[in-house]
Parts: sequence; C-alpha cells; structure tokens
Amino acid sequence: MSVIQLVYASRLVGDESVLTSIHSHAVRNNTAHMITGHLLYANGRFLQVLEGEPKQVHQTFEHIKHDNRHQHVTLLLEQTIEERAFMHWNMGFRHLSADELDQMPAYKAYFQDDFSAFKIQPQIALEILRHSCR
Repeated sequence: MSVIQLVYASRLVGDESVLTSIHSHAVRNNTAHMITGHLLYANGRFLQVLEGEPKQVHQTFEHIKHDNRHQHVTLLLEQTIEERAFMHWNMGFRHLSADELDQMPAYKAYFQDDFSAFKIQPQIALEILRHSCR
C-alpha cells in the first residue's frame, strides 16, 4: 500500500469562530478515510499535513481547495513516504497564540502579515508541524 504525505498552506476566510467546525469536520472525514495529519493555525493562516493513500489524500485536498473557509490554498509538498510521521493523529490541531509564536522565533516569520505560502520551504513547513505537536 502506497502512502503519501501532502503539506499545504492557506488563509482563513472569516473569523476564528469556524476553527472548531473545520477541526471537527477534518476528524470525521480523516477517520473515515484513514488519513492522519496535523492542522496548525496562527494569525489567520493554516499549515496542514495529510498522510494516507493517494486517492483519499487527493480527494481531501480537493475538498479543502474548494472550501469557502480557505483561500490561497498552496501545495507545498507531496511525497511518497515509508511510514506516517503523524500516525497517532487522525487530525491533530493546534491554535498558536501570539505568545506561543513568540516562543518559536525561527517560525514566527511564517505567520506574519506579509506571509506568502510561496516563501515557505517544504522541509521548514514539516519542521513547524512536527514542532507544534510537542
């Protein structure tokens, strides 16, 4: 069975009141399709990793690209992996506060107002996601 890892960045449309709904929907969908991963949110920006069978991950990503709560959805990385890095998370979620971002100076720039998903390197995105799971 082939497993892929897909990482994307996007911006939130609307206010943070939709975060619980987004996370709940992701947990239900990912559990049903055996997708694992982690969703990180800070300053109006999402960074997410999805892992699973290619067909299921691609369908989920297509849904996200058409979700009106996301804009500027940008694929950062897609790769075949030997084993899941986020296997214990049907969809982990973390909302980083400004204080928490201050504790992560190496990553804070990725969540600033001038953030462009095109500037973030794929391996840095994975590093940020792994670090936020701790």
